[in-house]
Amino acid sequence: MHVRTFLTLLLFAFLPLAQAETMRLTMYDDGLSCPGNCDAHVVFEPALNGTEFAHSPGTRTRPFAKCIKGEPCRICLESGGKQCLETTYRGAGPGAKTFDLTPNFYQNACATVPEQPLLATKCSELKQAARTLDSRTNCIANPDSNGCSALIQRAKTAQTQDQPKYQSCVTLGEVKYNRDKPASEKRSNHCAYEFKGTGGPNSRGLTWRRLLPGACRANTFVGRDGLDCCSGAPLADGPLGRECAGFYPASL
Repeated sequence: MHVRTFLTLLLFAFLPLAQAETMRLTMYDDGLSCPGNCDAHVVFEPALNGTEFAHSPGTRTRPFAKCIKGEPCRICLESGGKQCLETTYRGAGPGAKTFDLTPNFYQNACATVPEQPLLATKCSELKQAARTLDSRTNCIANPDSNGCSALIQRAKTAQTQDQPKYQSCVTLGEVKYNRDKPASEKRSNHCAYEFKGTGGPNSRGLTWRRLLPGACRANTFVGRDGLDCCSGAPLADGPLGRECAGFYPASL
């Protein structure tokens, strides 16, 4: 073998392999704003649609066809067409390199150990977080239990008072609804969130728009910091930490 050829081959042998690109898995439930009644589905940034990470199940090589809202979508958690699965696509969602999936998706996917290592790890994390609620009373699922009645009644009252405002905003549209309202009463993000962010600041100094109580579905209630709706399903509520912990008081 020619010396130069040998040295070239030797150099490539010691070069690090290109690192696989992986997606971030998150979970969301923003109540009535969650499409498809928050069924098992995925949302992601539009730039991902039609790529190796998210495409129509009918195309598995380039050029990839885009996923269509309300129809099955093939999502791959790792570059190179690896760790793939199918779920319903419901539209645009979070930031880059993220698949935002619903509690219903995880309830189904985590019932057994998923074949995809990244999803299996996520399921383990969710279950571990859910176990922190094992010794507590689930007031959403058991509203008549000791210590739950007043808590659930406050949550229901806040929801009942806000629902007419939410429905009015949806009917009129945000622009018309907000026109004569003070900033504290205006709504945003399909009427589900407050207009002027009052959440936070968090440890990074960030504030956010709070999810409003009237936007949560029946028997689900907005969490402490207005980030999500708490459902009474530990697999969904546990990972939210203090957001939903208030609905799980220490057992008496």
